[in-house]
Amino acid sequence: MTDSPSNQNSNSAESAPAASDQFPAEFTLDGRQLTSLISDHAVWLLDTERRVVSWNDAAARLMEYDEETALGTAYQSFFPADARKRGKPEQLLERARTDGKAVDDGWRLTGEGNRRWVHEVLATVRDGDVGVAEQPDSTGTAGDKQSTLSGYVVFVNERTQLHERERERSEERAFMKSVFEAQPDIIYAFDARRNLVDWNDRVPEVTGYSTEELDQMGPLEFIAPEHQERIADAISRILEETEAVTIEADLRTKDGARIPYEFNNAQISDADGNILGFTGVGRDVSDRKARERELRQEKALTESIFEAQPDLLYAYDVAGNLIQWNERFEELTGYEGEELEGMHPLQFIAPPDRDHIGNAIDRIMEAGERVSAEGRVATKQGEYIPYEFNSARITDDRGTVLGFTGIGRNISDRKARERELERLERLNATIRAVDETMVSAETRDEIETAIVEAFEATDAYRFAVICRVDTTGPVDHHSWSPQAWAGLTEDSIDDVLSPFVDPLVEDGDDTPFETGTVSCYQHLREDDDGEWREPARTHDYGSLAAVPIIASGRSYGLLVVSATESEAFAEREREVLQEFGGTIGHAINAMTIRRLLYLDTVVELEFESTDRQDICIDLSARANCHLSLEHVLPLTDRMFVYYVTISDVEPDEMKSIADEHASISEFRLVDTADGNSHWELVVSGPTITGLLADYGARMRSKVVDEGDSSSVVQVSRDVNIRELVDTITTTYPDTQLVSKRTAERPVETHGDFRNHVERELTTKQQAALEAAYYGGYFEWPTRHSDASEIAEKLGIARQTFHQHLRVAQEKLLSAYFDPNTAAEDEQFA
Repeated sequence: MTDSPSNQNSNSAESAPAASDQFPAEFTLDGRQLTSLISDHAVWLLDTERRVVSWNDAAARLMEYDEETALGTAYQSFFPADARKRGKPEQLLERARTDGKAVDDGWRLTGEGNRRWVHEVLATVRDGDVGVAEQPDSTGTAGDKQSTLSGYVVFVNERTQLHERERERSEERAFMKSVFEAQPDIIYAFDARRNLVDWNDRVPEVTGYSTEELDQMGPLEFIAPEHQERIADAISRILEETEAVTIEADLRTKDGARIPYEFNNAQISDADGNILGFTGVGRDVSDRKARERELRQEKALTESIFEAQPDLLYAYDVAGNLIQWNERFEELTGYEGEELEGMHPLQFIAPPDRDHIGNAIDRIMEAGERVSAEGRVATKQGEYIPYEFNSARITDDRGTVLGFTGIGRNISDRKARERELERLERLNATIRAVDETMVSAETRDEIETAIVEAFEATDAYRFAVICRVDTTGPVDHHSWSPQAWAGLTEDSIDDVLSPFVDPLVEDGDDTPFETGTVSCYQHLREDDDGEWREPARTHDYGSLAAVPIIASGRSYGLLVVSATESEAFAEREREVLQEFGGTIGHAINAMTIRRLLYLDTVVELEFESTDRQDICIDLSARANCHLSLEHVLPLTDRMFVYYVTISDVEPDEMKSIADEHASISEFRLVDTADGNSHWELVVSGPTITGLLADYGARMRSKVVDEGDSSSVVQVSRDVNIRELVDTITTTYPDTQLVSKRTAERPVETHGDFRNHVERELTTKQQAALEAAYYGGYFEWPTRHSDASEIAEKLGIARQTFHQHLRVAQEKLLSAYFDPNTAAEDEQFA
């Protein structure tokens, strides 16, 4: 930058006074008489003691002394204390005595204590002067005339305002100079011809040009080529339109480096409006540009995350106005962006949930809590969707609260699972109550009635019906009839159930009776099909399940249950109901077996067969032997242990046949006696024994002679005899029913005892006792089976087998020796 001119010293004695500061041509020695001659000067005379002896009116006004007070006042009294301390009055007097005149600009004190900045001329008065004093020559002396000093004359012109203006200008120049040089940005000035005329030190530091080079440069030489046109247009606007312009461009340094700069420019004009040029400040915005790039990148990243978020994202200001959201927010609520702007958060919340959500927002804003709250979002279409909101307060670096932001997550699936679990718990509780009833039920009617009443008594269910079906006819002629119901009248059952059963048959699809799987129907009140919708609305149910009652592949009917909720009977409920249908079937089957055991009258069916699908017939035919089935112990639904007695064949030959037989997985010779061999066979796959068990029937006797069998089957009178016979003869075609008779079973002490023992034994204890007895475990002196072998057959540990057997023996012996047993047996009979 060029050097600024320094201020002239206004206190210099050598400074030539202006024309108005020159001595008048002549004056009288009486200061009062000088007023008329010099009206704009204050004049007073001093004697040789330097005290005022004469005072004009201007002096009285300027110095605020009246004449009486002024006379005799010492010259030094007009100077401030600091000037007196420096001896300035004496210096001026000495200079006037020596040179004939002294000139000074400085502060003087008035009689009121005020300060005046004055231009003062102090001249000497000598003897021999005839009324006038000679004007000092250019040397400042009064000439060569020798005379005696007789006093001084003081000419004072006040310049306080001028001095203050000059001081202010000086301070302003100093301030601007310091600002100019202290400025970290570049400062420049160009004239109207676009020549660089002034700059600060930062210009050469940044650009790398020397002062000599800068003197010859125009503004566009500092700008990158591709930005020069924009800068030229901006300069034209500044110079032609008196416009202040801010513009960004790359500054190009001497070595070719490019630096992003922001230039703030303004026109320079004089008081008459003449345009002198323009000036400006250039600021390096590299950091800002870098930060802007970072912010753009951050913003892009934030927006991408914001929009990629599958949940709702939102931000509200302190007034509760929605200020930011993602696209998912619009998609969910159904509002357009213009509608969302400024909306209050509670406008998106279902009315019943607004108090709860409003309290959560208050905790966020007032206490700064991070809050998780659940509420239902109310869409523009009026739909309510359950959401979980996690929100926190927004604050700046100083802790000022700006609003709050958060994430809303759809919890419909979670709520559905929770409702499903609640329904599942209720369903399990209902089933547990039914299970207890089924154990003690004596008849199938009791079981079915207990089931429907238990469901109807639960608030979650509206009604329950159990139907039985005739499955012996063709599929398209299956007929069903209600056997037990609760929650519906008998007259309404057909109208309610038909839409879920009959149409399936008409369409040729399998009914739940044939598929054996649970069929569920939901949202029945809203269904478009009027045949389903009207009964649902009339009887107030939203969903329905049709549950097949099945045991060992045999259908016992259908349980139909309806629920109040529209989304009941989800997958896990269906699984429970499917299992429950099997439980009902097994309960009915078990009840049939119990009745078979305890009834005095049973139906005996005699069959003859040569069908070699029967394992006993096939073994007899292969070995050309006589076989008698002594006992069958079920292990699973498809695995049984057969205890048979075989004659007319050697054990080794029988071993070979059994080893090759596909249906026999294990076998063991238990004993041989009197030409007979006793065998234990583990048989897997479909068997006639398993088929009979499905109907609660049992094999009373079976004898096979060289492939021809004769067997007697006992079955309860409650069983559908025709269905059982059809099933047997269909499964085993080479089998025919020989006779059917009703057999009376007299009450015998032995039977009563057996019944009593069987009631006392658990299933596992009875299985252990039977396996031990028929397996020769109790034979003496040599056991035909040891505990390990029997335990392995039962699939249990040796110690567990011993425990079950010990308890079973204890119960058996207790029943035999207990004197109360007889009375109990009589009562049972």
